[in-house]
Amino acid sequence: MSQRLNNAETIAESAGLLGGEVEAGGFRLATWRHAAPTSADLSIYIEGDGLAWISRNHISSDPTPITPVALQLAALDSSPIVYLARPCQFTAALSPVACRDEKWWTGARFSETVISAFDQTINTLKGQSNAQRIHLVGYSGGAAIAVLVAARRNDIASLRTVAGNLNHAELHKHHKVSQMPDSLNPVEYAAQVSHIPQLHFIGSIDSVIPPDLAQHFLDRLGHGNCAQVIKVQATHNTGWKEQWPRLLKTPFPCEVLRR
Repeated sequence: MSQRLNNAETIAESAGLLGGEVEAGGFRLATWRHAAPTSADLSIYIEGDGLAWISRNHISSDPTPITPVALQLAALDSSPIVYLARPCQFTAALSPVACRDEKWWTGARFSETVISAFDQTINTLKGQSNAQRIHLVGYSGGAAIAVLVAARRNDIASLRTVAGNLNHAELHKHHKVSQMPDSLNPVEYAAQVSHIPQLHFIGSIDSVIPPDLAQHFLDRLGHGNCAQVIKVQATHNTGWKEQWPRLLKTPFPCEVLRR
């Protein structure tokens, strides 16, 4: 993992982000964040699944991403931000009990246990920043986490997903791989987030996430939602950091919530 950690630290240092961790739900979640003054608004970037699988049939012993796309995006955001890694990414040695179980980055990666840990973590980060409103940005599997967390909170002002896994049941059917009965499925929680302004960026040449998953999610939001799907010239993990400064300026279809 050392090279992968070094890569992440290089990205973070280039943007002046400071590393840390938050303990919640039996996990230690790695963070990088701006050492910025407290703010009413805090953007939280959630990483993708990382190196969860070595191949189609072989589970990785360490899900730390080779290229942390969400961290690359967070490093380009000048607003008060916190980057959140997923369970056992960058922290496997610090969470030896939890990280002996591969289910946390495979079949149970969107489980109630994991979502609850992220919910608790956001409470901690919100308190540390004296924030009132949270803006969530989720990449790939981190998009699923973002939706599932947003569905149980009342302080989410906006939601952005990038190459997001918004319906893992359909995604696994598409790729002909095993389903994840131990994980919550974000599409089933669409109604609970329909009031939140949201943008779903999908890669027009993404071979991992079929573009229609985002549209299916929007269809489940129902009438009167405040959401939009935007196609971007990108693969699943390339092309995003080059375009993120522009994409960040994309207006939401309706006014961002203010509480």
